[in-house]
Parts: sequence; structure tokens; C-alpha cells
Amino acid sequence: MSFSDWWTNSNNPKLSKSEYMWSFKHILMIAIAISITVLLSIIFYKKSEKAKNILLKVLASILLFFEILSRIVNLIILDVYSFQNIFKIIMPLHICSVAVWVLIIGIFTKKQILLNFTSIVAILATVAFLLQPAVGINRVYLSFTCLYSVTSHILGFVVSVLLITLKFAKFEFKKIYQIFLCFTVMFLWGVIVDFVILPGNTENYMYLMSDPLELNLSFPYHLLYIVILSAYISIYYLVYYLVNKKKLKLQANGKK
Repeated sequence: MSFSDWWTNSNNPKLSKSEYMWSFKHILMIAIAISITVLLSIIFYKKSEKAKNILLKVLASILLFFEILSRIVNLIILDVYSFQNIFKIIMPLHICSVAVWVLIIGIFTKKQILLNFTSIVAILATVAFLLQPAVGINRVYLSFTCLYSVTSHILGFVVSVLLITLKFAKFEFKKIYQIFLCFTVMFLWGVIVDFVILPGNTENYMYLMSDPLELNLSFPYHLLYIVILSAYISIYYLVYYLVNKKKLKLQANGKK
């Protein structure tokens, strides 16, 4: 593979699922993600807020670098410079991409609502990728595009978990509506992309156009997704409440 092939992902055949799923590189990818997360959580757990903020900003900067560079590369190698093609490259369209951008913005702006939302959605998206990678390790060679996919998903997982372990995310029941609002906005963005900006596309952005799991339900599969997603969000708030129950009681007694 030449440097040009590596840069443009050319002459890099796809592998069948049986060739890369739970292969050595698949298991290694998961091991790296978990190891980095655990190691950084342990090292920075008792560090100062300043040190924790620096860590998150460094990781967010790496993510931002890859997000910008990958778009520049894709624009350079693009064959047809149409509005739709450029739009697909520049804008975050998939859940993982949206999660990464919200994560970056949340860390640099320190907006609590974004930190809470991105930790929830990014863990969901990146865990799905780590268990069922559809890009990145599905090629013979680790080209730039593949490296970008693997790196961004691993870092997305690491940072989203660190937001919880380093206590940046705060899941208070009285503000749970904010997360539902953020998910609603994200899926509305998917509706606009799928049916207004890119009508007739086959990408199934945000999984709104067809059932990716092929459940063949007798009712719209979106309803099941809403129920599962609601339960998933509620678990975060319930666990956070139970973990902090004693602390909340002490705070309440101190105010009396």
C-alpha cells in the first residue's frame, strides 16, 4: 500500500464480518479503549479540577483535530463537488458524529446540559461501535480513514466515561427533561437530513428510515426505540440518585 492509497483509502479491500468480528484487532481495540479509560480514571480521580479540565480539553482537541483533518482529506479526494456530497462530508450526520461534536463543544463551553447529554449518547454510540464495528477494522489495511474511525470512537468512549468517573456529568432527576430535549433535537436533525436536505438517500441517518435490526414488528419500530431509549436514560439518573443519596441527605440536613 502506497502513501496515496493509505491517505485516500484506495486499494483497501473490505473484509467480511467473519474475518474481523472478534478477531485479534477487534479485541485489541476494545482492550485499548477500556484500558485507557480505567487508567485515566484512576490517575485523575483525585487530581485537581484544573488538571481534570486540562485532560478533557487535550482529549477533545485530539478529537477536533481528527474531525477537521478527516473532512479536509475527504474534500480533497472528492470526485464530484455537489452540494449533497460536500454536505455529507462537512456536517455530522450519524449519531456517533453528532455525539463527538457535542462532546467537543460541551467540554470547551462547560455547558452542563451538553456534558450530561454527550456522556449518555456517546457511551451508547461508541459501545455499539466497539461491539459491532461497521467501519475502521473492516478493511485489510489500517488506512487514514480507518485510523480516524477507530481513534474517534475509542476517544469518544474514553471521554464520555471520564465525564462520569471524574464527576463532570450530573444526572439530577429534576433536569432529566433536558436530556430528552437534546435527544429530540438530535433526531429532528435526522428528520431534516433524511427527508428535506437529502431526500431519497440510502444512508438511514439516525436510523429513521428503516429498521436496522430488522425486527419486523407489527408496529412502527420507532416506538420500541423510544421505550428502550427512555429506559436507558432513566437508568443513568436512577444510579446517580442512589449513589449520591447519602450525600444528598447530609446536604439536606445541613440546610435545616
